[in-house]
Amino acid sequence: MAHDQTELYPLLANIQQGDQQALGHFYDATVARVYAIALKITANPALAEEIVSDVYLQVWRAAASYSPERATPLGWLLMMAHSRAIDALRKEAATTKQQVELSDDVEVEDSHTPNPLEMLLTVETGSALQGALHLLDAQQRQLLALAFYRGLSHQEIAAHTGEPLGTVKTLLRRAQAILRAALTDSFPDRGMS
Repeated sequence: MAHDQTELYPLLANIQQGDQQALGHFYDATVARVYAIALKITANPALAEEIVSDVYLQVWRAAASYSPERATPLGWLLMMAHSRAIDALRKEAATTKQQVELSDDVEVEDSHTPNPLEMLLTVETGSALQGALHLLDAQQRQLLALAFYRGLSHQEIAAHTGEPLGTVKTLLRRAQAILRAALTDSFPDRGMS
């Protein structure tokens, strides 16, 4: 069920006051998107369900740490889901030494299935971050997706893409500089760093 983002602010404020019913409404309004992110990152429905549970437990416990100046409620929630999903993948890889190959999901421009980066960015159509990401070329977006959504190191990205390590570092630095400049222009009073 699609909900207006503005409905989430009062729900989160009520959760901060210990309102369990507000948590239920917040869950109903957002669970489909949280599950979609978790499933897309992990490619494992059971693990995605565990992540969803963990995320909403974290919402309940950490609602007081939410700041509307830093993110929208849905943005905060989806970043939490993303972080939990990456952590779950790392834990699973460490215990089983098996990781689902997601290389097809990395090709941002060629894929019709949204990758985690696209899913997060479409949360707020027309947002400053989405606009800033359109300033990047496909290679820069791919490298950012590998670094931030797959959790790969610069060395692992170089091995995955076949690019020299120095080139990977340079391209990522340039992409981050472009994003930083665009976001600083969009939010000059927030002092983006």
